[in-house]
Amino acid sequence: MSQNNWSDRFTTFAVGIGVGALLALLFAPSSGEDTREYITGTVKQGLDGAAATGKRWTRRAQETVDDVKARVAGAVEAGEKAYRTARDA
Repeated sequence: MSQNNWSDRFTTFAVGIGVGALLALLFAPSSGEDTREYITGTVKQGLDGAAATGKRWTRRAQETVDDVKARVAGAVEAGEKAYRTARDA
């Protein structure tokens, strides 16, 4: 039931955004060409920002993976050393 409620709310929200965008374009004080250039520029900025964010997240994820790998390798080495010590004792 809550999934359906969330879906209905999201659909209403998305339709509201679409209607608002359409009305903004219809009543815009700029010409169609200016509006298209503005939209194109805004979309490019958004895509560039998303690409930069994606690269930043990828770099941070790789750093985290490298850190975890180093920790696991250290733990494995310590475990092997402890095993050899216990076995030889």
